[in-house]
Amino acid sequence: MRAVALSLALLLVLSAVAGAVPALPDGESDSVSTSTTPTSLPAESAASIHPSPLTEGPSMQVSASNDTAAGSINVLGIPPGETTRSTLETEYVELGSGLAFSSATTDARLETEAVVERIESAESPEKRQQYLLQELSAVEQQVITLRTRQRQAVGAYGRDELTPRRLLYELALIDAEARELQQRRDRIESLVQSTPGFSISSSRFGNVELELNTLTGPVRGHAASVLNGEADSARFFVQSGEDSVVLGVIRGGTYVRESYRGALRVGEDGSFSLADAMNATEVAYPTITELRLRDDIVGNPDSDSTRVTIEHERGRLVAFVDSGSRRVFKEHQYRPIDQVTTTSSTSAIKDGLELTAHRTYPGGPVRLQLNATSDDEPVDARITVGPAGGRSSVVGETGEDGSLWTLAPGSTYQVTAIDGSSVVVLSVEPTRTPFVYGGVNESSGEEGMETITPTE
Repeated sequence: MRAVALSLALLLVLSAVAGAVPALPDGESDSVSTSTTPTSLPAESAASIHPSPLTEGPSMQVSASNDTAAGSINVLGIPPGETTRSTLETEYVELGSGLAFSSATTDARLETEAVVERIESAESPEKRQQYLLQELSAVEQQVITLRTRQRQAVGAYGRDELTPRRLLYELALIDAEARELQQRRDRIESLVQSTPGFSISSSRFGNVELELNTLTGPVRGHAASVLNGEADSARFFVQSGEDSVVLGVIRGGTYVRESYRGALRVGEDGSFSLADAMNATEVAYPTITELRLRDDIVGNPDSDSTRVTIEHERGRLVAFVDSGSRRVFKEHQYRPIDQVTTTSSTSAIKDGLELTAHRTYPGGPVRLQLNATSDDEPVDARITVGPAGGRSSVVGETGEDGSLWTLAPGSTYQVTAIDGSSVVVLSVEPTRTPFVYGGVNESSGEEGMETITPTE
């Protein structure tokens, strides 16, 4: 492992990271949510014939693959045996939930102003110091409360007690409140620095910021923008496990993924250094390490987690490493679509149309291509995706180049392209997920078997 420059600088607020992702494009507002139950996915079968439910006669389906683990971008995910639920949900502006969301975030903002006013108007230096300690402790307690709320919401979703839309709402609200607590933490730290003869350990402030960062994310942050009416509607991939959640969305030509694995959080280990955190990240993401352009690492000796950011030739990784398990327990990945390639595809031919899915793993970006069989010219048509024999959702149109990027559901799904009276139906099985630690015994911390996946 190459040496890295180490710093104890405070973390950058993750909202700045999320803001670096392009805005979501238009054209997805007509989507309807779908739900699938994840299963352990076998390797793709040989060429087969799949009947079309919309027209007479079968679609001829063929498969082609060049499966290889070389060059794949690994991701932190939930092993199939530990997944409790998986859905694709369209989030959009709704007056009731939007108003409730805005009210909750406004209340948090007003509370910060009240906290600052209380400290600044303290009648004596002793009272000011007392208030500073109290308010920082209050922020630390609210971090614990937010983490408990997240665990409860994810658990309720996994038990089918919470709808995907409601889970996204709860996670977006936790994200917004965590960001506001970060602002409050910053204000309190500034007030401490301006208080003569008084100090609070900078590592304590750093630990609070690290914990708040693990409660925010670019996908839930984008869901908040949709709820506030600041962004167009979008399709979100949602997957849960025991104290684990994976979220994904395609925004303006960028695939954004965030995942959290509570089982990989063990706790503080005093012997864990910043160099150890970087090494753990490099081991988990060998391809990203090979493609690295620059990196940054932030933490402090008293923290039980460290944040590692790696800019690479195919995107950006933000990884949080636990000092006890010495593993990545949370990640954010940003992958520009034009940097995503696939080497496994499956096609169906019918009514003069050829529909091809350039496959990827559950929740990953899949490219759909529609061409005419007569001259191989691209065809602009509406595309729907849904479970086989179930309700499908419109995910967009292929456009002039006949191509459309969308998210892969959690299990085998059906893609339908309709061009006038011509219809072609394609059954697609997602590829296996390139887990950072393999798909076996991830939660126990034991090494699993390496998972081979097509390059993406």
